[in-house]
Formats: sequence, C-alpha cells, structure tokens
Amino acid sequence: MVKNWTTKEIAYIKKHALLAETNAVLNVDQLAKKLSRPIKSVEMKIYKMRKDGLLPKTDYTKSFEAAGRRFSPDEDKRIIAMYRQNETYKDIGESLGRSEQSISGRIFTLKKNGKIKRNNSQKNWSEKEIQLVIENIQFDENGFVSNYPELTRLIVNKRLTQIQHKVYSLRKENLITVQADRSKTSIRSKKAMDRFNCARFGKRMEEQPVKDNSVQTSVKVETQSKMIQVIMTTTIAGDEKTTSFFTSEGELLAVKQEPTSFADEEGQ
Repeated sequence: MVKNWTTKEIAYIKKHALLAETNAVLNVDQLAKKLSRPIKSVEMKIYKMRKDGLLPKTDYTKSFEAAGRRFSPDEDKRIIAMYRQNETYKDIGESLGRSEQSISGRIFTLKKNGKIKRNNSQKNWSEKEIQLVIENIQFDENGFVSNYPELTRLIVNKRLTQIQHKVYSLRKENLITVQADRSKTSIRSKKAMDRFNCARFGKRMEEQPVKDNSVQTSVKVETQSKMIQVIMTTTIAGDEKTTSFFTSEGELLAVKQEPTSFADEEGQ
C-alpha cells in the first residue's frame, strides 16, 4: 500500500534539502533514511514539489562543471555564429570550455531542430580554398600528390576525401597540370610496400643468397639467375580480378586479368 506524504514530511524536505548550484538535491539518500522512505519515492516527491513551486526548478546551465552541463541560449548563439564563420569544432569548444565531441553533438542537435541550416561552405569551395590547394600541392616523381596531410591542415573546413576529389576535378579542368602516371604507383605507396617486403622477405633473402648458375660450353653460352623484388597489387571490380606486377622502382611488368570465379577455384 502506497504511504501518503504528510505535511510534516514535505516541510522537512523543504527545510533540509541541500541544493547544488543547479538546484539539484544533493542529499536525497540522507532524506530518505531520515523519513524511512525509499530513495525513488523521495526523488519522485522532490520532482512533484518542483512542479508545485515548493522547490526551485533545476537549471543545469549553472553547473560549474562543463561535463553534463546543458547548453544555455547564449552558448547556442555563440556556437551558431562561430559555425557560420567556419570555425572548427575544437576552436568553438575552447571558447566555451567544452570538448570537441560535445560541440559536435550540439551542432548536430541544432541542425536537427532547424536552428542551424546546412552550411554550403562545407560542400562548396571558395576561391581562397582552391588557391590554397593549387599553391601548396606537392607531387612525387610519378605525379602523385605527396602532401595530403599538410593540405588537410591548411584547409580546416574540408575532409581528406573532399580534398582528394577536388584535386581530381582541378586536374580535369587543367587547373592542376601535373598528372599521375597510372602505370606506376606513388612513391609513398612504394616505400610502404618496400618496408613491408623488407620486413617479410628480407631475412629469407639474406639466408638464401643469389647463386650464379653460369654454364660454359664450346659456343660460350652463359645462363644467369637473378632474384628481383616484385610488388603485386590485386584489384577486384565486379566479376573481374586484375593482378598487376611492379618492380621495386615502380615500373609495370605485367598485368593478369581473370574472372573472380576462376581465381577462387584456383586458390582452392
């Protein structure tokens, strides 16, 4: 049977409730113990007392700690203004004493509520941003872009994939004239593959030195065997598997194409 609250009990809560800066009651467990009631029952009574005006309503915007603190209208205004000025989430967070993740979540909520309209500058490129790409882009000896990390730092409002797509379109428009040599791989990729091959095969190659298998005959025919390092890349598109073989210098040696079903049977 539910026990009704007495006027004396209500008065006791009103007098002895310890309020935080947000008006949240800090000593619910002590109140429950003193009144010999379950904590949940006391929490529900405090909620009803707030609705009846017997206790002040909670205001989490007054919290001293940023974590868990609700965003105030003034904070929302600043977020919206800085977002429209293309400030980064990190900079917005630092100005409000909040984390980058917290700002990201708040901006998502503001967009969902229609308070922030989608910023076209996130999709569209300004003349200044395009000029930054053209002036700062660098290429390796095979024409591949070698400084994407630097470009993403320069153009803070764009992701890596957006910059890659923009470079592709600028090449098509001949605003970037250096074209990648697709018969080769990028120097960066080749170095990464070299490190992988050295780590995987280097020791084995040292243990099995190359032998000179020359054979002398009366007509002076000479045969030599030489071990070379080959880089193999595999691409599967639809039902076709393409295997390309490169030298360690990036020169294309051979290309093998076959149906994926045949390749699967061969591997079994």
